[in-house]
Amino acid sequence: MDFTTDDIATLPDPAYAVVACRLVYRWLDDKPAFLDRVRHVLAPGGTFWVVTEVAGRRPASDPRKHLGITAAEAETLTAGWSVVRTADLDVLRCYALRP
Repeated sequence: MDFTTDDIATLPDPAYAVVACRLVYRWLDDKPAFLDRVRHVLAPGGTFWVVTEVAGRRPASDPRKHLGITAAEAETLTAGWSVVRTADLDVLRCYALRP
């Protein structure tokens, strides 16, 4: 299912223990709306798992240096969750977020 375009009303509400978003968050146009949709389907005690590249981790000469999320985008991602845990993997950051 594409959370940005499909009708999430067809999904049981709230029903999912884990919602995963791997290497996609950076590309979403309306991040706050996407996060609201995730919260809508996440079961109580569930986890939203995000893996994304973080800006500033690649050398300035790397043509892919622009692929990471900014500090402001990371703040939008983590705002409003009661639990935020992170783990860094080279240029990537993994987020485990709970309502």
